[in-house]
Amino acid sequence: MILVDVGNTSAHFAVERKGEIVKTFRILTSDAFRENIAKALSGYPGVDVLVCSVVPAVTKIFKSLDNIGNNIYIAGDNLKIPIKSRYNKKQIGMDRLTGAFAASKLRPQSRIVIDFGTAITFDFLSPRGEYLGGFILPGMGSSLRVLSQCALLPDKIKLKKTRRLIPGNTADSISKGIEEGYSAMINAMAAKYKKILRLPSRHKIIITGGDGGFLMPRLNFPYSYRPFLVFEGLILLQDSPASPKPY
Repeated sequence: MILVDVGNTSAHFAVERKGEIVKTFRILTSDAFRENIAKALSGYPGVDVLVCSVVPAVTKIFKSLDNIGNNIYIAGDNLKIPIKSRYNKKQIGMDRLTGAFAASKLRPQSRIVIDFGTAITFDFLSPRGEYLGGFILPGMGSSLRVLSQCALLPDKIKLKKTRRLIPGNTADSISKGIEEGYSAMINAMAAKYKKILRLPSRHKIIITGGDGGFLMPRLNFPYSYRPFLVFEGLILLQDSPASPKPY
């Protein structure tokens, strides 16, 4: 089975065998044209493809792939996500809903999911596993791209850790600012919402997303790191497509 998580920055592909992810690869969302997607799937003829997408134009492309020999299932479309949601149905991102569904099944005791992607999302579950909603913050990569446009920088910079408490150059200042600022913000929000939800301090928050590894050493709360949470959600959905008719 092929799993696809289409975000605003990249389309993340995973090859699944017997419930395990054995290979992953990415293409930029800006390069997710029909021919590129078909090429990415060409090595897996006849394999079911499960897609979670927050980019309507790319979702439409997957729906049009009717002659490449794969059965296409789209989360939220012909692959329903069996979780009760209190969020606006017209605005909920399928990645957030699929991640919440996975969390409710894999760690039923967990009530908070933080996804470090293009955006950082906090999502909340009820004690009964209902999706309550959450909030969205600019991601670290998004902030880095904006700050990289500083005229004092000769080139675009990459996010990196620096040991200096007070950086002495602009590139390190930006990285340090993101590291210190985001870790303080995430720790404070986690503490606040644990209190609101009346969760014990030992309660583990689920962390996912490609940028999570950068901040995890600075997080001061217990967490369970699941880098492939959306893929895990798609795997759990494979046995319950709402319609037997793939695209």
